[in-house]
Amino acid sequence: MRIVRTAWLLAAAALLLGAAPASASCMPPIPIDQALAQADSVFVGSVIGLANADRTATFAVDEVWRGPDLLAQAVVHGGGEGDMFTSVDRTWEAEGKYLVFASIVDGQLTDNACSTTQPWSQELDARRPSDARPPGDPTDLGTSGGLPGTLLVVIGVFGAIGLVSLMVFRKAR
Repeated sequence: MRIVRTAWLLAAAALLLGAAPASASCMPPIPIDQALAQADSVFVGSVIGLANADRTATFAVDEVWRGPDLLAQAVVHGGGEGDMFTSVDRTWEAEGKYLVFASIVDGQLTDNACSTTQPWSQELDARRPSDARPPGDPTDLGTSGGLPGTLLVVIGVFGAIGLVSLMVFRKAR
């Protein structure tokens, strides 16, 4: 009896402290073919960075299977921020390779444990759509409609140096 009471107290304490439940409260994922037709964004990528208790992953994108063009790196949010955990939070393995089925919410890629996202396996090669494409090149000025942010910063710094130099030169005269 004492062991049962202790187990209940430990379980209650874990819930109060925000520990993640052992399993997600969702239906089994939909079949890959159906998910490919419905997901906002589908890509193959490897985890190169983790944050937020492994619920936010930065991916090196290998291929885009569906949705908008992605750059060579993409961030996917798999749960809320901070200490609040839910039963559907997605967590990622460091350096793991995945087929990601993401939603786009407020301009950000999101995922959860109820999606069809799964670790990459060679069997998934057979599911690759004919229009799969490599990620976009962030240095390609022709496709972005403007200059990349880094280039704009460099131009701004050189412009500021030139302006200060001109002002110093005029005062020296």
